[in-house]
Amino acid sequence: MDMHDALQEVLRCPTTGNALGLANGSLETADGAHSYPLIEGVPWLLPSPRNSLLDWGAKLHHLQQVIQSEVAQLERESKRSSGPTRQRLSTLQHAKQVFLTEVIALMRPVVTTKVATSALYDALRDRAPSIQNLLSYEANLYRDWIWGDQENAQGCQIVRDAIGATAPQRMVVLGAGSGRLAHDLHDAYRPELTVATDINPLLLMAANRVFDGRGFRLHEFPAQPRCTEDQAIEHTFTGLDHWPTGLSLAFADATNPPFASNAFDVAVTPWLIDIQPHELTLFLRQLNSYLPVGGRWINFGSLVFNQSRDAHRYAIEEISGIAEAAGFAMGEPTETEMPYLKSPYNAGYRVERVWSWSATKERDIARKMEVQVLPSWLLDIDQPIPRTRYFQAFEQQHRSYAALTADIDGKTSIRKLGGRMARQNRGDPHEATEMVRQFLLEIYQQNRPA
Repeated sequence: MDMHDALQEVLRCPTTGNALGLANGSLETADGAHSYPLIEGVPWLLPSPRNSLLDWGAKLHHLQQVIQSEVAQLERESKRSSGPTRQRLSTLQHAKQVFLTEVIALMRPVVTTKVATSALYDALRDRAPSIQNLLSYEANLYRDWIWGDQENAQGCQIVRDAIGATAPQRMVVLGAGSGRLAHDLHDAYRPELTVATDINPLLLMAANRVFDGRGFRLHEFPAQPRCTEDQAIEHTFTGLDHWPTGLSLAFADATNPPFASNAFDVAVTPWLIDIQPHELTLFLRQLNSYLPVGGRWINFGSLVFNQSRDAHRYAIEEISGIAEAAGFAMGEPTETEMPYLKSPYNAGYRVERVWSWSATKERDIARKMEVQVLPSWLLDIDQPIPRTRYFQAFEQQHRSYAALTADIDGKTSIRKLGGRMARQNRGDPHEATEMVRQFLLEIYQQNRPA
C-alpha cells in the first residue's frame, strides 16, 4: 500500500496529537520524539508502538506453542486409533500444522520478538482487560472473503440505509477487521478517502494481502463441523485486481484517534461499541473528535456490552441520551434480524438482532488524549511498580498455593494438606480440605494425560 496523500494529511500522533511526516521509512513527529513504523506500508499508530509490537509477537509465539501442543496430542491420539477415526485425526493434525505456517506467514511483517515458553507467558501476561488475542474474530476472515456474500451484502445495505443518499467524502470504519465492509462501502460511495482501522494485525495483514492482490491461503476449523470433510477446510483468499483508489488501512485504537480532529464526515462503528473496553460515555467522547459539527456517526451491530458493571450494560432505550451527552443527535434506531457467521461448513450459527442508526454531531466535546486500559507502569517498563492491595492479595493467595504444592511429597493425603492449611491460616479444617481438593482437581483437569 502506498501512503495515500489524503491519509497522510489527516494522520496525527496518538500520544501528542501532533502532525506526522514520513522519515526513514516511518511516520514521525517534527521533533522526532515519537515514531510509528509502517508495516508493509500500513501505519502502526498504536501508542507505545514498540510495546504493542512486542505484545503481538508474544501472542504469536504463545499461539505457536499452543498449536504445537495440539498437534502433538493429535499425533498421540491418532496412533492409538484406527480406521476412519485415525484418518480424521491424522488429517486434522496435518491441517493444524499447515495452519500454523499460514498464520506465521501473515504475521511475519509484524513479529519482532519471541518470549519464553507457553507456561511463562500464561503466568506473566497482563491481567488487565485484554482487548484481543491473535485469533479473536478469525471466523470473520472467512465470512468476509470466502463464504459470507449474503451476510456481507445485508450488513452493507443496513449501513448504507443509515448513511442515506448523501455520500461521504472522508469516511473511517473503526474496528474494520479484515476490511470487507470498508471495501464494500468504499466501492459504493467512492469517497476521496476511506480509512479502515483495527488493532488486530492478523486481520489487517489479511486485508492488506487481499487489497494488494497477493492473496493467501488459510485453513478454517469450524466449531461444529457438519461432517468429517468439514473439520478442516483450506481456503484460498483471492487478491483484488488492483488496490481501490482512496482506500487505506491503519493499525489504530478506535478509542485513541491518530487523526486530526474533525477529519471525517462519516464514522462507522460496525459491531464495535459494545466490545470496545471503555464505558460507552467515554468512548463516544473520543468518537466525537473524528467528526466536524454536522458529521455523522453510523452504528451497526449488537448491544451486548462487555462491561463488568450492570450500570454500564446499556439497553437501546438508554443510548440516545448517552449519545446526546456526547454531542450527538441520534436518529430513530432500526432493529434487524440477520444471520451471524453462517458458515456452510458449520452445523450451527447464530441469528442476531442488530441495531443501526445515524447520529449527527451537534457540538464538540473535548476528548481525552491517550485513553489507556493499562496503567503507565505497564507501558513504561522503567517506572516503579506500585505496591497495591491487588499485588498483596495475589502474593498471599499464591504463596499459600505454592506452599501447598510444595508439600505434595507422595505420602500426604488431601485431608492432611487441608488440616495443615487450616492450622496455618486459623481456618475451618473441612472448608480448607475442600479448597485443597478443588485446587488440585483444577490442576489435574488442566494437565491430566490423554
